[in-house]
Amino acid sequence: MEAMRMPALLAALFAGLAPLPAKADLPDIAQALVRHPAIPGAAVGWVSPRGQDVAVAGVRRSDADAPVEAADLWHLGSLTKSMTATLAARMVDAGAVDWSTPIGAVLGPVVPDMRQEWRDVTLEELLRHASGMRANLGMLAALRLGDGPRSAYVAKVVGQAPRPARGGFHYSNAGYVVAGALLEVAGGAPWEMLISEHVFRPLGMDSAGFGPPLGAQPAGHRMSLLGGPRPVPPGPRADNISALGPAGRVHVSTPDMLRYLAAHARRDPDFLSAESWARLHRADGPGSYALGWVAVDGILRHSGSNTMWFANARVDPARGCAGFVAVNAAAMGLVDGPVGAAGDAVLRLACGD
Repeated sequence: MEAMRMPALLAALFAGLAPLPAKADLPDIAQALVRHPAIPGAAVGWVSPRGQDVAVAGVRRSDADAPVEAADLWHLGSLTKSMTATLAARMVDAGAVDWSTPIGAVLGPVVPDMRQEWRDVTLEELLRHASGMRANLGMLAALRLGDGPRSAYVAKVVGQAPRPARGGFHYSNAGYVVAGALLEVAGGAPWEMLISEHVFRPLGMDSAGFGPPLGAQPAGHRMSLLGGPRPVPPGPRADNISALGPAGRVHVSTPDMLRYLAAHARRDPDFLSAESWARLHRADGPGSYALGWVAVDGILRHSGSNTMWFANARVDPARGCAGFVAVNAAAMGLVDGPVGAAGDAVLRLACGD
């Protein structure tokens, strides 16, 4: 019986976003997402000078009936990177650090065995993925570190020889961890405290936290071979190790994420200087990567996933509008297309297209 169902199941899993009405509204988009068999629950939202809106659909867990609610928390994965870059901008504006600060000047005393090749790599190079650091430390090394201190992760990274060439674009979670560690030393506090004080609190993001949401909240899901998405229980397997916080461990509610995106969409002058906003959003150097954002044709975008959640954000600063989509599954890449299509549709709604 299961063998007979497999072709239909596979076809459904590889399908894109369910067809939308010609004038789809936000609830239509949320419902289309959860019609995909790999997606238990979804939240979508937009913000613009006209106001904002949020819609949700589906369930918090595939093994229970509790519906997703508008204030539920969603794991952002690598959408955290723009938040770490934004923290850096706040600290630059405050004079605590500079974009050209070399990591050796700040982290050298903390990591005395840092290889010479890394000592003049700058904060901005780390945030642009142009430092020459590899994508990740490596699974075995990360497992050995477990939930050890971020400094131990950094010591491993800067003790290795550069693998890709410095100056080219090479997406690096490890680079963002090193950037976070640099900010920790410059700011005299853990990254989690710094980003809460300098980003979340000023923007009113009271729901923001770290790691997978706990309690009566959506759960992340992995795909089983035959049974569809299965919720991941709380514990070490529910997220990446805590050292990776600056690269991808923030969770937040949709309304609070819209507060964050609104600041970027309108380039809030009370939050950052015009120079810092311009630098965050400008794709200098190789590729189209700005600081925590992919910048193409004036639109900022990024996706994030810890392999159990998937989210994306779109921002159009020229028109002051932004959109956000999150689902509580990642399904081996099967949801990337549907979530991306939903993100495009939400941004069109936000901008009044």
